[in-house]
Amino acid sequence: MDSMTLALCISPCPNDVYIFAGILLGKVTHLELCFSPTFLDVQAANEAAPTGQFDVIKISYAAYPALRETYDLLPSGGALGRGCGPLLLKNGDAPFDPTTEVLTPGAQTTANFLLDFWAQAPLEKRYLPFDTLYDELRTVPGTQGVVIHEKRFTYEADGLTLIQDLGEHWENETGYAIPLGAILCRRALNLSNTIAALIRESLAWADTHRDEALALCRQYAQDLTDGVIEAHIGLYVNEYSEDLGKEGRAAVEFFFSQQAAG
Repeated sequence: MDSMTLALCISPCPNDVYIFAGILLGKVTHLELCFSPTFLDVQAANEAAPTGQFDVIKISYAAYPALRETYDLLPSGGALGRGCGPLLLKNGDAPFDPTTEVLTPGAQTTANFLLDFWAQAPLEKRYLPFDTLYDELRTVPGTQGVVIHEKRFTYEADGLTLIQDLGEHWENETGYAIPLGAILCRRALNLSNTIAALIRESLAWADTHRDEALALCRQYAQDLTDGVIEAHIGLYVNEYSEDLGKEGRAAVEFFFSQQAAG
């Protein structure tokens, strides 16, 4: 049987590259499937998902409800955990100003939802890709913004002030882990179980060939510091990455219920 090429979309962040390293490097294969990868910022992926151009795609959990009819949510490969949420930061020591705009990494991101969950009031926002957002936050005094990915490990060194750990607020208020990023597979393919198994195998390969997986991560990471890359993987790649399990599924369903209620 001829092989089928699946269009894969993940972010260039270390956790995604690490989890998919076995697949990306051709170490984990399937006789009838191969993957053509594209790397997009999370909000760009959120915007691309409705077009159907990707067969397997990593998006924000907050963007999934609108895609339920087209995509299955896979139990493996995503980002969900504790102590790993987005941070609301400010350039300067002044307190948060709710009348001043807040930079966020995209309207459909979980980070944007968690900002609203914390603020409980309308805010003026400007949406930017997360790396552009961080550059402006770092260089423009008085700027307020929500930071995701590996920048959470570097903000203190860059002189930024923590206003609120939005993930910590979510955990304290709800008791649930934080659903950040989800892996989806197009339902029409009828391959969701197969893809989920391949992702688990790819993660297992990365864990047993860590040096090779980390070398691949360095090719794509925004911050090339080994300590930051490893800290990022250590925080975002966890037991939920292999399988959501009962606790992870409960967190996701509660998140969707809060999103619908809001």
